[in-house]
Amino acid sequence: MAASGHFVPSGQADLANGASEENDAKITAAIAQGKELTQKGDFSKALRITLDAVNMCPCDPAGNGKQRHRKDKSCNILQCMAALKSNDPDALYRIAQGPCACGYSWQSCTLPQHAVALDALADCLFRANQYTAALSTALATIRLDPASAVGYCRGVKILRHLLKNTSAQSSTAEARLTALIFGEGDKEPSPLDLRRLLDRFVHVALDITGRHRCKPKDSYNVVLQRMAFHMKCEIACRDPIKEFPYEVLTMIFSLLNTSSIIQCLGVNKQWNQFIIQNTKLWDDLRLNRPGNPGRYFPAFLQKHQGEIKSLVIRDTSNFQANAVKIRQILQGLPKLERLHLDSGKPCPHTHEVDLQLPRLPTTSWARLTQLSLVSFRFEKPVMQLLSFSKDTLTVLDLVNTGPFSSMESSPGVTNALDSIRLPKLKKLRIIQEYPMKSLKQSTREKIEMEPIVIATPNLEQLYLDGFIAYWRRGEPKSGKDVLWPSLRKLVLGAMQLPDGDFLDERNMHFLPTLPSTMESIEFFNQVCKAIAHHVLFHITPDMPITTGHSPPDANYESRHFPNLEVFRCISGIFRPDLLQRVLEPSAKAGKLKVLELAVTTTSLSLMPSASPYLRSDFVPARDLGALASENLHTLGLYDFNFFGDPTSRYGATDQFCGDPFIEWLDCFPKLHTVAVYPGKWQGVAFFITKLILHPKVKVIHQDCLRGADWYEAQKLAKKHRVALYHTPNHTPVCWPMIED
Repeated sequence: MAASGHFVPSGQADLANGASEENDAKITAAIAQGKELTQKGDFSKALRITLDAVNMCPCDPAGNGKQRHRKDKSCNILQCMAALKSNDPDALYRIAQGPCACGYSWQSCTLPQHAVALDALADCLFRANQYTAALSTALATIRLDPASAVGYCRGVKILRHLLKNTSAQSSTAEARLTALIFGEGDKEPSPLDLRRLLDRFVHVALDITGRHRCKPKDSYNVVLQRMAFHMKCEIACRDPIKEFPYEVLTMIFSLLNTSSIIQCLGVNKQWNQFIIQNTKLWDDLRLNRPGNPGRYFPAFLQKHQGEIKSLVIRDTSNFQANAVKIRQILQGLPKLERLHLDSGKPCPHTHEVDLQLPRLPTTSWARLTQLSLVSFRFEKPVMQLLSFSKDTLTVLDLVNTGPFSSMESSPGVTNALDSIRLPKLKKLRIIQEYPMKSLKQSTREKIEMEPIVIATPNLEQLYLDGFIAYWRRGEPKSGKDVLWPSLRKLVLGAMQLPDGDFLDERNMHFLPTLPSTMESIEFFNQVCKAIAHHVLFHITPDMPITTGHSPPDANYESRHFPNLEVFRCISGIFRPDLLQRVLEPSAKAGKLKVLELAVTTTSLSLMPSASPYLRSDFVPARDLGALASENLHTLGLYDFNFFGDPTSRYGATDQFCGDPFIEWLDCFPKLHTVAVYPGKWQGVAFFITKLILHPKVKVIHQDCLRGADWYEAQKLAKKHRVALYHTPNHTPVCWPMIED
């Protein structure tokens, strides 16, 4: 037993934490058996088994020779009730830490199973109509661990039972317990007295457990909170605006979206004042189908003009956005920095909006640094917004804002960039969202890169997806002067090169020479696999790259990237010597951290003569040994199968072998993440199992497991603490848009 007035010393905590799983299982099984017998009404046997569960706790296995507490336990109840009726909220907590009024020293234990076993004992006594013993056991649970809500929940249930049965308390066990609680010399307690005592007990319980419990998410504490709510206790109905500090409330409200915050304005006057006056809550305003704001919109802007820095309108059609409202936004929100406008329509607008914006914002107008436009397919509004923010814009998102070519009937944004310079622009993303594979090249939209490059001289990040890209005047000149000297990150999605009918087939380079300071290069293009070659190498026009021939080394002008940290390429197959030219400088310097490649070794096993880029005996650890960066932590491989059948001319068509990839992992000392997309082969599930069991692998991205294989792999990964994800193949990696 613990010493009087103190918790058990740290040695007991170590003992509780070090309790064997076998002993915990025995206690849990005994509690479950006791509850089952209690439900059946076999109380004597249930009491014996539940007491055994209590005594199994290692904190006091044999009672340490201490005397048992007196049988009627009235001193325990009287002492705790006296503390409960006092005006001191900590009185019950101090009583729980000290000895009983009769001198008996209560044991203390923070092991959850011990308190649960005592609670099961109190429940058995309560169902056997031994109410006095049940309440005393509940209070003993509080004395065991006053920071746990287990004993308080049981005490509340017993007091609620007494309150419901006040009309039949003349000679019953409930009446005897009620008389003991309030004192035998007092007058007969009324239901109001019991209700006040119950409310006091709930209030003290929530206060003590809230301040002293170690685990912030205690399931019994949630039950106690729910009891207080259903009983309509004052502590459960407190207004958080009055109770919580300003910083905590700000953190809570900041998790709500704009629509929910606006609804909170109508709760009461205190909520309204707090939300209106809290400038942090209006820093990012997101309107989702708000309907016509009418005459309230200018008043709303005026009320928050000094607070809103980000505005997102996800459906400008439903919002009925026009020139007047856009001017009200830009003129009424002088601190606005980020603006996102989504037309809400997958198809182009039927009419063009003239925003009538000034070319340069005055001091009282917003100065946008980030602009995102979705489905604005007319030149005039886009050009006006760009002209308005040309001197301050740093991030530009253009989604479905084509066509971009001046050869189309609608000039598009390229014409706008022809006459506008964005000197401070750092990030540019241009996306055309539709399945490129399902469309012929003649129907795809074209994008001229020359006006974009000239308009953004200081660009650092470029994400381009969904176009036929070309350089307006032949090809960009390769020389000492780099057109994008600050470029650090390049992401190309489903891009395409023009047909020979559109331009001379020698004009294949649509981007200027990448600077040697590049840090991230990613190709996610399966439509035109030659794009990666044309971006990374300067190929002489007499022999352009094709998928069926491997040009001689003389046709390549090497580009070195010693600072490259991320390289992903699933767009084409590189010869190992070409990969070495691009990546060896950064690998040797220890800069390379992410490497994902498509090698298409499947064609090696099916038809060895079909892939001239790789030998049939291709082994990554050997042939790509020059890329073994000491700091690489993520390794990915696509479209691979190293299985070969020497008895067949064409090899096997369904068996799979990924062992060379697993052997490749040993080349990277800091590796922890792998991305594997081999394709649909038999035996891939066994390959994923090997990766889970590999000592270096902590994270796996794949998309090949299905059904039972997926669930079994999940169980194994959880056991070995490996994060296993079903990540869609070829998922682009790029910076988020404003609304993300």
